[in-house]
Amino acid sequence: MKDVNQPGVEGLRPGDPERIGDYRLLGRLGEGGMGTVYLATAPTGRPVAVKVIKPEVAVEDGFAARFHAEVRNARRVASFCTAQVLDNGNAADGRPYMVTEYIAGTPLSRQISTYGALEPAPLHGVALGVAAALAAIHVAGVVHRDLKPANVVLSMSGPRVIDFGIARALDSTHGFTRSGEVLGSPGWWAPEQVRGLEVTPAADVFAWGCLVAYAGNGRHPYGRGDMITMATRLLNSPPDLGTLPAPLDELARRATAMDPRERPTAQDLLIALVGGDISTPPATTTPEDPPTLISGDMLSESWRPPANVEPDSTQVLSSLRARTSPAPLSPAVPNPPPADASQPSPSKPGTASARQARRRWLLAGLAVTAALAVTVAVLVRAGEGTGGGTPPVTTTTGGATDVGRRIATGSLIEDPQLIIPRGPRCGLPSYEGTTARGRLCVIGMTLLNTGGKEVPLSRTPLTLVDDLGALHTPEPVGANPANTTGKLAPGGRMDDVLVYDLSPGRRPVRLTGQVVEGGRRIEVRL
Repeated sequence: MKDVNQPGVEGLRPGDPERIGDYRLLGRLGEGGMGTVYLATAPTGRPVAVKVIKPEVAVEDGFAARFHAEVRNARRVASFCTAQVLDNGNAADGRPYMVTEYIAGTPLSRQISTYGALEPAPLHGVALGVAAALAAIHVAGVVHRDLKPANVVLSMSGPRVIDFGIARALDSTHGFTRSGEVLGSPGWWAPEQVRGLEVTPAADVFAWGCLVAYAGNGRHPYGRGDMITMATRLLNSPPDLGTLPAPLDELARRATAMDPRERPTAQDLLIALVGGDISTPPATTTPEDPPTLISGDMLSESWRPPANVEPDSTQVLSSLRARTSPAPLSPAVPNPPPADASQPSPSKPGTASARQARRRWLLAGLAVTAALAVTVAVLVRAGEGTGGGTPPVTTTTGGATDVGRRIATGSLIEDPQLIIPRGPRCGLPSYEGTTARGRLCVIGMTLLNTGGKEVPLSRTPLTLVDDLGALHTPEPVGANPANTTGKLAPGGRMDDVLVYDLSPGRRPVRLTGQVVEGGRRIEVRL
């Protein structure tokens, strides 16, 4: 039964718990393939959303551990146009749950199905807000994997992206055939997801292009159909992006390229949407004639949400706490009047107001970009002591260590990050066909390219320095090196193993060298 004062919030059903952890449940916000989302209050009185995993999903071997690891990763995401992840735990019946801030508003899916396609100005605001959210998500090393209109909320403060990062918890257990639960709702996939290939931030960018086309035309770019029908269309035909205003038409076309390497990054989209040129560095971009749509400050006072958006989450709590008796739903809010009836018309290029608006958009975009850079710096400096969900390890040398940390190999934004996930394994007489003259030390490493450009890797492997200062180069191991191209694609990941032959009694102290061709020299304390 719907609450009479808050469309989109449903009363609790028989069998629903009254509390989950420290959170008192007030109503249902929605239900999906993985679980049910409740509106609740925290012990402080703050409104929150609590997502509880379904029993049939939670019983899968290892799912709870993967779920909590992904939630911990998601908690690192800065709250740029996202719903901040606040907490996670296990309910009394053992089901895992996560807690996020409650965003009062209207899901983009309901807005479009009820009122039709967005006008150009709010469409541009949605495109910008979602691109900013994806940029923040990707900088934290997370991929949303399930970006769709139902996961974009139109709020009073602008579009907000929710439910990011946790779909990965299902991936190692289920393939493409489980009713779309792994890959999201039919039609909101990237081609590489359907093919079972590696999922990178480029998959979210593909979904962004489809989402913008959906919001701008009021229909899905691949039409309607079941999971198999939508997957077949996705793999065999380009999306019908319809008619979109500039620059969204070109950006959506590039975002939905079949080859993930040809898609822009979320940061590229963000720069382009505030009037920049993603083919040149943002610092040198000063467009003389920005697109007509860059005329209103969507992310501040000029963002005008639909009339049906709940303006204050405290009103929701008051109405739900009152638990009024059932009554007919209030009439639907009429479609907002056209822009020329209630809003100033978009400014034309060259006018004073357009130039002023352009500066506001550019400053807003640069502020978000700068904040993202600070986020990366904090992650690198703090070292993410658990290695992004990896438990702490015991190293062989003791003292200060970089094991488990993300090490910047150059630029904080554009160059890969190096991770030594665990301490060296030493004293081995042999390893995968390589026999030691002394004793072997085996060190695993991971490279993550969180930037938007292909990066050339150094041809010279990292050198190991032992406790006497002697230098050691890696031994050749196996017939198939981890990376035969010498390059790392945008959003790509490379796992490798380095094997060093040390004299008996010697201990590894640090790794040193270049990871990126022409990049800075790094040192990793072991």
